[in-house]
Amino acid sequence: MVSAALSSLAVLLTAIGGAFAHAEFSVDEALPGSVLNTSIGIGHGCNGSNTIEVAVSVPKEVTNIQALEVENWNLTLTHRTDNSSQVSNITWSGGNLDSHQYQGFGLIIDIPNVDVSQHNVTLLFPTIQTCVNGTNAWVAAEETDTEKPAPKLTITKEVTPQPSSSSSDNQGNQDGESSASRLLTGLSLGAASAVLGSALLF
Repeated sequence: MVSAALSSLAVLLTAIGGAFAHAEFSVDEALPGSVLNTSIGIGHGCNGSNTIEVAVSVPKEVTNIQALEVENWNLTLTHRTDNSSQVSNITWSGGNLDSHQYQGFGLIIDIPNVDVSQHNVTLLFPTIQTCVNGTNAWVAAEETDTEKPAPKLTITKEVTPQPSSSSSDNQGNQDGESSASRLLTGLSLGAASAVLGSALLF
């Protein structure tokens, strides 16, 4: 029985870990014409290698976007033309994010005022995660066996309410552990207690 419980626990922890396995937006829905405060989260490295750069391509539909500074990282903006204020690429570089840590890279986005009366509009933000050894290319419209999905925003006429948070999601605490990694730890410990507790009853 204990062996079976441990097997169940391993499956459960794998599923929990998958929640942080992609590069994705912390808030990924918005109303047309609104201003969205969100971040692209990086939840793991490249096969155990630390992350040292995150580069995001901004879709042309987004004409105004602000990238937030991240402590110990350098922020670089690239514009579409020399005479344009429209940002085409955002790069955070020079950091060193542990492969088992989570970090949000903050963005404030003016959402295009598009027509969503008939269907939602999806915007892709292709992202290249560069590690000490290797890269993760989060650039595909959909996940496949060989391609990783790009972070996506959905413009919709009705958004899903988001839980409130007492701290900004692009800042970790003093020891570098983010709210996401603390959540994963808490869920893991809770799952372990529940599964092992059930096993010991038999």
